[in-house]
Amino acid sequence: MLGGGRRRSWRCAFAAGALAALSWPVAYAKDSAGYVKEAQQYIIQGNLKAAEIQLRNAIREAPQDPLPRARLADVYLQLDDSLSAEREARAARERNGNEADYLPVLADALLRQEKFADLMDLVQPGDRDPVLESKVRTTLGVAAAGLHDQAKAEALLGEAIKLDPKAARPKIRLAWLLNGAKPAEADKLIDEAIAADPHAVEALHVKGEMLRIRSDQEGAMRLFDQVLKIDPNNILAHLSRANVNITLGKYKAADEDIDPILKASPDQFMANYLRGL
Repeated sequence: MLGGGRRRSWRCAFAAGALAALSWPVAYAKDSAGYVKEAQQYIIQGNLKAAEIQLRNAIREAPQDPLPRARLADVYLQLDDSLSAEREARAARERNGNEADYLPVLADALLRQEKFADLMDLVQPGDRDPVLESKVRTTLGVAAAGLHDQAKAEALLGEAIKLDPKAARPKIRLAWLLNGAKPAEADKLIDEAIAADPHAVEALHVKGEMLRIRSDQEGAMRLFDQVLKIDPNNILAHLSRANVNITLGKYKAADEDIDPILKASPDQFMANYLRGL
């Protein structure tokens, strides 16, 4: 009887171990998904560093899953680490991730590094979902402009607008591109973007720069002031406003925008350039 009990105990232990082994992949997947879910909550809260940690945990648990890598690429892009964003987006691509998850991030990461030729080689226009394809052609248009191919840039950005008429970014980019040669068309595009979202700081800032280039310094100043009311920490708007004040000979007012930037980032290129004017 004792020997039989031992055999039954051994069999029960073996069965329990086998069951645990069979259930392990489910727990594995749940852990990775749980990390991604927690990271998303941190992103909503604006805690990007905590989101980064959770997504790295997810990758450790499921290294071949493309989704956490795509999410991490997006977090790195928001943290202004375009090199790491490119690395993780490429990893998601290599693991056959969903293009909608990684492709816009990969394209933006390459743009920020001014790897225009790399982007044009890596990504091609295609028959994608219209919203995604609009994003793709927008980034390709910006890359073409960076390579000084004006005609191709205009064509790609125009196609992006047709694919997603509600998208602001291709209108903003095309307006900036047309500002010198076709100012009326540029104004129409940028005004459409602003009308769709009057608090869109990028559109307001670009219109301000368009006016500054046309020597309408007062009009530009009003727009930069408007941007800074919406986003007081917008460095580009501070630099642009300083640039206008320098043009107007208001050097003390320019310093009020430049000084805090240099205090926080002594090597900031544009702030140092403006200080030297």
